[in-house]
Amino acid sequence: MKRIAIVSLPLILSACVSSDYVTDVSSESYHEDYKTAAMQEPLMAEQDMGNGMMEEATMTVKPMNSKAKPAVAIVAPTEKQKAMSSRYGFTIQVVAVGTQTKVDKFARKLPKNGEPIWENYKVVNGTKWYTILYGDYATRMDAKKAIAKLPNELQDMKPFVKSIDVIKKSQYPTLNKLN
Repeated sequence: MKRIAIVSLPLILSACVSSDYVTDVSSESYHEDYKTAAMQEPLMAEQDMGNGMMEEATMTVKPMNSKAKPAVAIVAPTEKQKAMSSRYGFTIQVVAVGTQTKVDKFARKLPKNGEPIWENYKVVNGTKWYTILYGDYATRMDAKKAIAKLPNELQDMKPFVKSIDVIKKSQYPTLNKLN
């Protein structure tokens, strides 16, 4: 077996160096023609001002068919579409705590006036946080006014206004309602 390999190797190598060795190289190409739309000149005209100076004048163009429908019609949303569309307003982030028991403790201190109270769980720099969110306000200003009505103990924790839309688009969009 070794003899065959030793004898066949020089034969293969000599075939590679031989001048009789011919390779055919072929290539294909594809060309596609595109039709282009005809360009129109802008509708500008020059107007003689009477003193030898020329002034650019704009021409008004009326559509050929004045009864044509507009390309896009703007329609107001239906009542069903309005009902399906959820409104994201603003809320107040009262405090961020590290345990579920503290969430319950601070949630009990919030006013019981029908405003929703949520918990939002997130991980920041490897640390688990539970934020307590209070209220649902249409504007940022309404939420700021509501901060002033919170008990002094909660106001001392420097609550701030937060967009519910930002929370919903964040990495941790889940809001758990507590009341």
